[in-house]
Order: sequence, then C-alpha cells, then structure tokens
Amino acid sequence: MANVKKKSKSGSVVYAFFLILYIILLCAVVYFALGKVWSYAEEYENARPDPVIDGYVEKLNENLFDDTVAATIQAMPHPFQTDEEVMAVIQEMFGSELTYKRTVGGDGNTSINYAIFCEGNAFGRVTLVRDQSKANDVQFGNLPWKVDSEEFDFSDLYSSLELTVPESYSVAVNNRMLGEEFIVNRGIHYDVLESFYEDYPQLPTKVTYHVDQILGHLDPVIYDDKGNVTTIDPNQNDSQFIDPIDPTIQSRLEAFAVGFSDPYLAYSSNVSDPHSAYAAVENYLLPNGDLAARLKLTLDGYEWAHTTSYRFEGAQLVNAVALGDGYYVADIHAQTTITYPNKGENGVVHDNNGLRVLVYDMNGTEMRAVSVERYVPEG
Repeated sequence: MANVKKKSKSGSVVYAFFLILYIILLCAVVYFALGKVWSYAEEYENARPDPVIDGYVEKLNENLFDDTVAATIQAMPHPFQTDEEVMAVIQEMFGSELTYKRTVGGDGNTSINYAIFCEGNAFGRVTLVRDQSKANDVQFGNLPWKVDSEEFDFSDLYSSLELTVPESYSVAVNNRMLGEEFIVNRGIHYDVLESFYEDYPQLPTKVTYHVDQILGHLDPVIYDDKGNVTTIDPNQNDSQFIDPIDPTIQSRLEAFAVGFSDPYLAYSSNVSDPHSAYAAVENYLLPNGDLAARLKLTLDGYEWAHTTSYRFEGAQLVNAVALGDGYYVADIHAQTTITYPNKGENGVVHDNNGLRVLVYDMNGTEMRAVSVERYVPEG
C-alpha cells in the first residue's frame, strides 16, 4: 500500500495568507492605476480648449459690450455719429447669436486663435494660451487654457457713399448737410452739353461727394437748386438736371427745327445749285458764326458733287436745352429721301438725320444756327 502525504495545516494557512496579500496588493495597484487614469482623464478634460472658448463666447453673447468692445467702438472714427449712436447701431446689427471658428496661427500646443462671428461676419479675434500659473496643480503636464488676448475690429461694418450731382445741388447724409470738404471731384461736364464746354465754359457742371466711416444705414437726401428734395434717375441723361424751356421758346424752337432742317439738308445733299442752296439756308445761320463760315468753305467742293434728287419728309424737335444768355441746344430728327446715282436699289436712300444744333435767339425775335453736330439717331 502506497504512502499518502497529508498537507500540513500550517502550509495551507501560509498559502492563503500570501494569496490574500497578493489580491490586496493587486487591488491596490489596480486602484492606484485607475486613480492615475482618472486623474489623467480629469486633467486632460480640464486642459481641453473647447470649454474655455465656449464659456468665453457664451459670456460675450450675454454682454457683447464689455469694456474692451466699448473701448474699441469709441476708438473707431465715426464723424457722423456719436458714441451712443454707434453703440446702438452695433447692438442692433449684432442681435443674433455669436459663434466662433478656429483660425490659422498658434501652434495648437501652447496657443490657439479663434475668430468670432455674427451672422457670418468676423469681427473679433481671441487667443488662448496654456495657463502657466497652474503648473503646480497638474500631475501630467496638461496645463489648462486661458484667454490671453482679445481684439475687436468693426471696420467691416463701415459704409461709404459717393454721389455725383449738379454743383448747385446739396446733399445731406443721415440728416447732416455735406460741406465742401466732402467734394472729391469738381467740374464734371453734363453729358448732353459735352461738345459745348470749350466755347461756353460758363455752362453748369457737376461735383462728386464722397463720405465714409459711417456705421449702419445710410440715408442720403438730395436737394435741388431750389431746396426741394429730388431723386436722380440713373437711367436718364443729364438733361434731367436742366430746367424745362419756357413754352413760348419751345414753340419757336420747334418751328426753327422744321424751317432750318430742310434747307440745311438740301444744301448738304448737293442736289441743286450750291449758291442757291446756300442762300436758302443762310437765313437760318448766325452771321459770321461757325456754321456760316464752314458752309461757305464747302461751296467750291460742291461745284462738282451731285445727287439726282432730294425730298424733305419732315422734322421734329426731340429735345431742347437752355444754355443761358440766349443759347439753346436743339436735338432734331429730320427725315429725307435722296436719290444717288449708282447707289443702292435705284439709288434711293431714306435717311433719319440727327442734328444737334446750337441755336442763338437774336434779340428774342429770330432763331439762328451757330453750329451743327451730325449724329445717327437711335432706332
């Protein structure tokens, strides 16, 4: 029969003791390790920048106009508005919730930059840095973030305005009349009078006003030379700035348009004896005027130039502008039918002639042509 050794009671006790001690030590190590992990996780969470920038923007949403923002606004040039007016404008414009977005700059380890937005418009910059004052409060080197600097720039909110008006007009912006210091360009010609400035420098001109550094809405008001509020139509030419002609003068100019156009175009067509044609148009020319001199110079050339026939179909005064001192610009559309040898179908040409005539009212009794500019009417 084999001999069976029995475990001693004392050996079992020792084994159980060391097993319990091992379990206790293992639990201690696990607890210590878990403590370190929890501490690291807590420290890491406290070292994230998001809660810091979230808290900053939340506070800014609650009170956008803290001392820094107020100082920024006050330092901005705003010659048209008081500090209070600017503050009210920006409060109205920044009524929506603020947001942020991380931007370039900063290394991401020691500094981070953010842009602050309102309705998609960036107006602020905030920089976060590691808080070195907390170095003794961390175990794993994960320093928390803090706001290091903030900058605000509302210059993108500025508006500007530029208006070109007759020099005799005046302009107000947000209830403030603009002085000459806001005029940036003078002596701008009226488009309908462009060809007459060289000979008549006294003609009216326009000026351009320019204003900027206005926050918020712009409310320009234009006053004409009589002090009445007026509106400029960008689809019209500068004739809108010229006073209508007296009905009596208008009627005389209409009669002149028909009376002058026929002999002038007949002379230009070379269809008849040039001396007879010149005699017919001469009654409508200012003696010794530019047009009279030029037509005389063409007489020799007309001796050999001929057309077959000329027929006057009518004329209309389409526009008239008073230049002052008895001078007027008359825009005339005149229709003619001229037959040329060896030209077109049977040589017949129907023309719609544009004549811009400088007219002088001689002693209020006779209208005379000083000069003519030919052009092709639209349409």
